[in-house]
Amino acid sequence: MSENSPFHESQKLVRCEVVNRHQESSVRFVEIDAFKLWEYLMTAKHGLKVGHPSICLWIHDDEYQRNASVFERAGEVEPVNRLVVDLFDHEYGFSQTIMRYARAGETDKVLNILRSHIPADLCGSEACNIDVVGGQVVQQWHPHATRDILIGLEG
Repeated sequence: MSENSPFHESQKLVRCEVVNRHQESSVRFVEIDAFKLWEYLMTAKHGLKVGHPSICLWIHDDEYQRNASVFERAGEVEPVNRLVVDLFDHEYGFSQTIMRYARAGETDKVLNILRSHIPADLCGSEACNIDVVGGQVVQQWHPHATRDILIGLEG
């Protein structure tokens, strides 16, 4: 991703809890614009329960360090990596960039899952590049909120 991109230094995410059919829970971070569609896919296709959504801000480690005194007072801070997958399809002549977010301690697990969705011949070639970008998520709690957060259009 270009360092000139407005999304290079920060990205609004939804942090949520996902529970599978075995009642095992995990935390996921999803870009706010994709959350509704992702939530539908997780519940309708995979049978997962998605709950406790909250808004947070992913901040590139460099930006976080420049303003740590501000961010540390803004809310709960957690190390979360941005996983950037750049794929180039030689046959059709186009590239695609996919971004996912994972807790720092779960990055290797998530990378293995992402790689399992890339064709083997592409995954090991120059047409596939995967970068891990360190960052922090800052999450504000709103204990007195009277409704669910507004994420996109309703209905």
